[in-house]
Amino acid sequence: MNPLRHLVVAGSGTDALLAAATIKRALPNLPVILVRDPQATATDPAGESTVPSVLQHLVHAVGLQGPEVHLQGRPVWTLGFKCLWGARGSFFRAFDAPFANGLSGFQTTPGFLAAEKGLDASSPGAALMAAGKLFPRDGSNAFKPLEHITGLTFKSESLNAMLLRACRVAGVVIRDGKVTGFTRDPDTLQLEGGGSIAADLFLDATGRDAQVATAAGNTAWTGYDLPCNRAATVLRRRGSEPIRPFTTLETLESGWRWRVEHDDAVGLGSAWNSDFTSDDEACAELVAKSGDSSLVPQVQTWNCGYRTAGWSGSVVTIGDANGFLEPLSSLRLVHLVRHVQWLVRILVENDGMPGERSRELYNRVATQAWDETRDFHATHYRFNTASQSAFWQAARETKLLVHAELVDLYQSIGPSPILESCIPSWPGVVGLEAWLAALLGLGVPFRRHPEIPANEQKVWDSHCEQRRQMARQAVHAELCLGAARNAVKPSPRVPLP
Repeated sequence: MNPLRHLVVAGSGTDALLAAATIKRALPNLPVILVRDPQATATDPAGESTVPSVLQHLVHAVGLQGPEVHLQGRPVWTLGFKCLWGARGSFFRAFDAPFANGLSGFQTTPGFLAAEKGLDASSPGAALMAAGKLFPRDGSNAFKPLEHITGLTFKSESLNAMLLRACRVAGVVIRDGKVTGFTRDPDTLQLEGGGSIAADLFLDATGRDAQVATAAGNTAWTGYDLPCNRAATVLRRRGSEPIRPFTTLETLESGWRWRVEHDDAVGLGSAWNSDFTSDDEACAELVAKSGDSSLVPQVQTWNCGYRTAGWSGSVVTIGDANGFLEPLSSLRLVHLVRHVQWLVRILVENDGMPGERSRELYNRVATQAWDETRDFHATHYRFNTASQSAFWQAARETKLLVHAELVDLYQSIGPSPILESCIPSWPGVVGLEAWLAALLGLGVPFRRHPEIPANEQKVWDSHCEQRRQMARQAVHAELCLGAARNAVKPSPRVPLP
């Protein structure tokens, strides 16, 4: 077994750029070549929505500073999701959901208090979303950024331009080329025009086509049975409406729709099943919702699942080349980060000499993450009673694969911290708090309702009112974005424009 001497990342989009920058910074002495196809197809126009951990990775693993992210990537902050979904009709799922963590002086778990008293002020993030505000005021002329509880929404072009600069700063060698094949002995990537690159390890970040893995013969796919198999996205110019501090998920008669926010535009997407509506009907509905009849939706065929052996031989699949799930929980980049972080960890801890056990570990970790996210999405289908259409009656028959025990136990004992024992790969990619926030928000009933002491109800009500008051006085997203982009240096007190 010989140590790695050369590593090649193949791909033209976010997956390849983020992977190359992360690996080169973690292993600065390892030569990393990024092979990009200059004629690759355009990225999804709706953009990329993320969760808080992605910003942490950009800062700590990719080496970007906060001002760089905001000035180069030009993202919009998001506090979570507004879901027009479930038995409640609508609910907010904030990234700072507090339902499993005990409160000082309380014998009642917060999840039971929120179920009894309402979710909209159960955390600062939820209260801010309910008020349509982004960050709380910090004195009379400043606001307090809460980036530890916010995700970011990027336009793909801006995100990729920022990551390309990060690759160059890190020392990644960037080479234009289109993958046409893969040969063995020695393992070599074949490029259009007769060029080739030999290496010890190849990262396939070419998206769902998985060009390198497919050329190398790794085509086995494990599919997921989920209700939607089609999607379409558009990007329209923003009018005079305010920037929402959340991503919106909306129930449709034959599927669902999402909306992500940008500073000067709005990304819209629809998901449906072709057995219940036609592509033309779904696209027409999406264009009508956008309010711009000139838009042409970009249609996708969804094949949810994962590559059965994501790492086979010298080819490692990452991101969309490793697997795909619909964007119902903004976890696409979380999966990508997980793949890259585990690969780096394996290379470092094996002194750059990964073997069969390393490949098995990588594949097991990736599979567990896909399974959890798939079941998290299945729960949204199974318990959405907002529509009685034929599609949703069928969708509610969706089964859980490996997290059925978690949901069954929730229906028995409610939002208890004990439920973490039912997450097979704890802490997982979703995490207990997000599971509880979704189950509570969807209005999934549970049998055990502990008696809440009157003094605890009173204190909880006081906490909720304090959050609502904070949110009413908080700052809109437009002002926060303007201040962040105009600030030369990060500061705990960012002056309002």
